[in-house]
Amino acid sequence: MGGCLKTPGKELKMAGKPRRIRRTPQMARDEIIDATEAALAEMEFGALTVDIVMRRTGMTRSSFYHYFSSIDELALGFVDRLEQAIRVPVDDWLKGKGTDDYLGDTRTHLTAMFIAMEEHRTGMQALTHAGSNNAAVYEEWRDRVIDYFITLTARFIRQQVMLGRSKVSDPDRTARALILMNNALANDNLMRPEPDDPRALGRTSADIWNAAIYGA
Repeated sequence: MGGCLKTPGKELKMAGKPRRIRRTPQMARDEIIDATEAALAEMEFGALTVDIVMRRTGMTRSSFYHYFSSIDELALGFVDRLEQAIRVPVDDWLKGKGTDDYLGDTRTHLTAMFIAMEEHRTGMQALTHAGSNNAAVYEEWRDRVIDYFITLTARFIRQQVMLGRSKVSDPDRTARALILMNNALANDNLMRPEPDDPRALGRTSADIWNAAIYGA
């Protein structure tokens, strides 16, 4: 009888053991980034710790260092998401797939881009904070987003010149000024306690772009 009483206890103990979740490396990495984003809804990036993030995942603290070398490097995890989110509203337009209403296209696509940035405010704030402290984070953002858009915008301006719509004499420097202005506008808005409506930023940016490219 004593043996029979032990068996259910063992079964209960085994049943109560937490089941191990099988994750691919990409799933684990995404889960850590998701946990970071959730934590950033409650605190600033500078207050994050590895323990705070990993408690939200159910993974061990050591698992963090399998995917990231530091908290600042977590911000790089947002680059993929932000790069895609920002490119979707403007890529086709800047690649020459706009309409004959080229002034209106500028307003439509830049406004959509600022809205996308606002929708990813948490990731943008993390990148801004980490980039100011970590050169690798800043260089990743600059290479993959800033420089990409400078090159694409310069090509777009040359196309507008060929179409007879623009008289810009230095597309490369004009493109750099416009993209860096957009980046500064977005970053400044992120830091404001009462940020501007992204639609207002989009309209203001578009007016400057149209004036610089078309003289309109």
